[in-house]
Amino acid sequence: MSAQLPPLLQDSGVPLDLFIQALTEQLDKAQAAMTIKARVGKLPLTFAVKDVSLDIRAFVQMIDDDVYLRPAGPGESEASTIKLALTTITKPMIEENAVDYHAEDPKFGLKAALGDQISDVEQRQLERIGVRTITQLNELKESAGTDVIARLSRMPVNRLQQALLKAAAPRVTRVERSGRDADASERVHLSAPGLRAGRLPLVRAAGETVPVVAAEDGRMVLAPLASQLGCDCEVDFGNGEIAHVPMREGQLGRWSASP
Repeated sequence: MSAQLPPLLQDSGVPLDLFIQALTEQLDKAQAAMTIKARVGKLPLTFAVKDVSLDIRAFVQMIDDDVYLRPAGPGESEASTIKLALTTITKPMIEENAVDYHAEDPKFGLKAALGDQISDVEQRQLERIGVRTITQLNELKESAGTDVIARLSRMPVNRLQQALLKAAAPRVTRVERSGRDADASERVHLSAPGLRAGRLPLVRAAGETVPVVAAEDGRMVLAPLASQLGCDCEVDFGNGEIAHVPMREGQLGRWSASP
């Protein structure tokens, strides 16, 4: 009877991804045990698991955005049959196909950076298509366009456009000190997704121009005066796009209309 199942399994079952992770983890343990046996026992020939096939009788349901499996108990004939086949994969294959995770300032995560421009539901919709940071969002906009993102993520176009606009604002990725002692100066590195090579923006802070010492696609480096460092700077791209961003590490800018 289903009453013999643990209460958690009776109610919802387990998420599909956790089930697969638990299954492959146990297969990893079996593989490790067989490796130790072969090494310690110095066996010239042994056996390994190449493929695993399972036919699982379970009830499938959606809870929020997750697929849950509840195993069928005795007498529950209405359950679906799920055929699951596992095969082996080598380390180079994993590295070739896995997501390239790298550290990024938490301030530039979707929710932290976009705030009320994106809801929890919309964040999950973007994460389902692999977008977890505003860097990835900007890169996808450049390669695929707004309409494609909206269609794949099932987000309303107007909501997506608002999020993309805020994500494209300049942000300070790092502040570094150049030189030593009295000759030392600060360099403020900005990521500016809309910046293109040959398009030098006008930057002002504390009533004076901020020198731009380097500019390329999507990035620029500022050399502010000591009195300007930490102030809000105005970045005028010259086509009606003006952004304001504090010259402090990890700060995200905001757009304003040109006068």
